[in-house]
Amino acid sequence: MSVGTEVVVVRSASGVDRGEWDALVPAPQVYLTHDWLCAVEDCFGFELVFFLLRDGGRTVAGVQGLLVRDPDAFPYHDPTGALFGDYELDHLRQALARDRSEAESAEAAALLAAVVCAEAAHTRAAGYPALVMTSPYGYASGVLTLPSADRRSAIGQLLGGIDAFCRTQGIPAQSFLWQSGTDEELHRALAGHGYLEFLSDLEYDLDVAPASSFEDYLRTLDRKRRTVVRSEIRRFTASGMRIEHAAAPGPAVIERCAELSEGQQKKYGLPVDRAAMERLFTSLLDAKRLGATLHLVLREGAEGQDIAGFLLCLEAGGVLHPKFVGFDTAAIGANYAYFNLAFYHLVEQAVAGGARRISYGMGSADAKRLRGCRPAQVRGWIRFSSPAVHRRIEPYVTVFDCLKKQLLGSQDGRVLR
Repeated sequence: MSVGTEVVVVRSASGVDRGEWDALVPAPQVYLTHDWLCAVEDCFGFELVFFLLRDGGRTVAGVQGLLVRDPDAFPYHDPTGALFGDYELDHLRQALARDRSEAESAEAAALLAAVVCAEAAHTRAAGYPALVMTSPYGYASGVLTLPSADRRSAIGQLLGGIDAFCRTQGIPAQSFLWQSGTDEELHRALAGHGYLEFLSDLEYDLDVAPASSFEDYLRTLDRKRRTVVRSEIRRFTASGMRIEHAAAPGPAVIERCAELSEGQQKKYGLPVDRAAMERLFTSLLDAKRLGATLHLVLREGAEGQDIAGFLLCLEAGGVLHPKFVGFDTAAIGANYAYFNLAFYHLVEQAVAGGARRISYGMGSADAKRLRGCRPAQVRGWIRFSSPAVHRRIEPYVTVFDCLKKQLLGSQDGRVLR
């Protein structure tokens, strides 16, 4: 493939042909589609960078990332956050506490805090701006190729293109964050290019393909859990609220959903920009490739019907992706609105629509496992241009990976190696 091929760098989604890019994207991977990347770029101003492998004028492979200049600007999209963020440190403290006395756990946690304080500050000083190969807001990364392409060669050429870009632009850190699946070809290539590997998290999917009804889904749960689910459904129904699909939501509905999304954004430390969320929701609902649907929790009040909660869900390749959710917590009270909307209603929608899987992403592990979801590893890869910085961070990454495996292995039901 190397004869007649070249790596072309494009600094915006608008400069990439939609048809050529989407031809590379696997059907279920909604967060790497041209429509998704254009929407998040336009609404939030991310600096996206595309590396396209061209063969005779045709794009045969590609990889996309973004430039992160400020590690505090957007959590989860930067190497410092992936290795030293509050969520990650909480995981490490939990791992250190296992099989230790309270005094030993406190001593280990204090040592961890000291190491993190020093290493995080050094990484911030030496690692930015960073090129992060991930999808903004979508937490997906990977090298995309046409089925006919020589994948091994394409990955090698694209990683070489990334290296060359970072040298010429003075970018000291490169990373593939939130890499799902078992792409052994990519993993071998990243290791060969000197990237350090670590376990980031577990993501959860719910397989609904075998179910032909909601009752079929319930039968996949144990008897006690079935009883709990039915009780949560009754509690929600008795509250007088209901869930409806908004077939053609107008500006007022989208504005209300953007308002409700603020609490969820703040919960995960994400920046709150209601106007940007309105633009994003509008763009997603207008993009047919994304299969976006809006589901509303409605209540009847003294002044008529009100939206007390919402879920914006995407669909691609038979996979549902519940992405944005928000609630008026004072209005819904303790009626299990979240579980009814994001799980039970969505399972019914998936079964009725013929979807085979619901992708729930990372976090809230217990809630997802109890409702039938199964975990899969999400890995990260990081590389620093400076040999000294790279050598310094390597021991921390090794310990980080070991502790993550120790903790998340118990959640996965097996030891991760």
